[in-house]
Amino acid sequence: MTLTVTEEPPDRPSWVGETIRLVADGTDEWRSRLLGRVEQATDADLAAGSDDDWGIGQVAVHLLIVERGVTLIALRLAQGQAGGQTGQPRPAASAVTRPGISTLADKAAGALGRLRAEFPPEPDTSTTARHPYYGDLNCFGWLLTLPNHYVAHLGALDRGTATAI
Repeated sequence: MTLTVTEEPPDRPSWVGETIRLVADGTDEWRSRLLGRVEQATDADLAAGSDDDWGIGQVAVHLLIVERGVTLIALRLAQGQAGGQTGQPRPAASAVTRPGISTLADKAAGALGRLRAEFPPEPDTSTTARHPYYGDLNCFGWLLTLPNHYVAHLGALDRGTATAI
């Protein structure tokens, strides 16, 4: 058996496309799980929570805002553009509404649609943007934070604990 090591594999554009599909499909699944929880929550549950102990409404708003932001940052970086503003939104429980969550979910899904359509087959991997916790990340680094983020927050809700992410 011969092993060939290459810096520029000929199937790289296909691999990149498949990676984006997998990340986007997985993010769609996590968003659906989140929205299922929101749908089952009472209005009181959606409005519950504090700055130190987030309720489902705050978690939903936070995850959807971050999903959209991360997706668009990753897309800009892949296209060789500046990442834009980064940071972590912390929603107040009193500001959470069911229609607001629905609007944010539509915006997050729209951003993911743009990622699928516009992510270049040969992305710029040298352009980075500073993540508040992980430091400088390229487009793939930013995208890989999405499943982590959903798992951390939804898992904490399942356990009844606060999340650190």
